[in-house]
Amino acid sequence: MKRAWVAVLAALCSATVFAASPEEIIAHYAEQARQEDPGFAGFSAERGKEVYFRKGVIRGVGEVSCARCHRPDPRELIVAHETDILCRACHVIHDEEHPAPKGAKKRKIEPIAPSHGHNRLTDLDTVDIFLTLNCKLTFKRECTTLEKGDVLSFIVSVH
Repeated sequence: MKRAWVAVLAALCSATVFAASPEEIIAHYAEQARQEDPGFAGFSAERGKEVYFRKGVIRGVGEVSCARCHRPDPRELIVAHETDILCRACHVIHDEEHPAPKGAKKRKIEPIAPSHGHNRLTDLDTVDIFLTLNCKLTFKRECTTLEKGDVLSFIVSVH
């Protein structure tokens, strides 16, 4: 029993040690960008805002952008069916699940801006998966390291 508690305590401590700040994640992307381009001059929140609002097309849904699902103000909490997001743009929904939207399950998407969701953007693997999936969904390609760092810089800059 004592060994089990030691293992749990070690796991909790290591999780805390490996937690990152949004700035550390951006620094990771900056190092990657420098490896890809020795002339890398830094990320830009302004360029990141352009990426965040850039439109792509999802067949059957229409035009989408980061801002379409995560709101123009990334500090905003999203409650599905109470906000004007396209549910099918952000969620896999089966018609059998809710043929009538008024009876649909309520889904919440926490604000993406770390200033309003302190646990956001604190795990590099999760952030990387999130950016990869959303870039492929929205732009039909993987985003460049520069685009990833720029969009993160924009999201972090929103207070």
